[in-house]
Amino acid sequence: MENFCSYCLFFQRATPRGRPLGGNCTYHKEWIDNASFTTCSDMSNQPLKEKGIYQLVPDQSDRWLYIRREKKIRTRLFLVK
Repeated sequence: MENFCSYCLFFQRATPRGRPLGGNCTYHKEWIDNASFTTCSDMSNQPLKEKGIYQLVPDQSDRWLYIRREKKIRTRLFLVK
């Protein structure tokens, strides 16, 4: 099983209740859109060569494809209501 962002201690959800999809990664200081299918090079079970945030996509052989994020979506460290 992979270490998704939704299980990570550095992940802060945008909404405290409900499904943990979007939020802040305080370790990489980046916004995560879908924490259920995202991991980073530091927390992943697989050794990944390049540092950064990876989107996980299932392939046909029940494995994960690691697609590295090219650039930050946005930096969002504080949520203001």
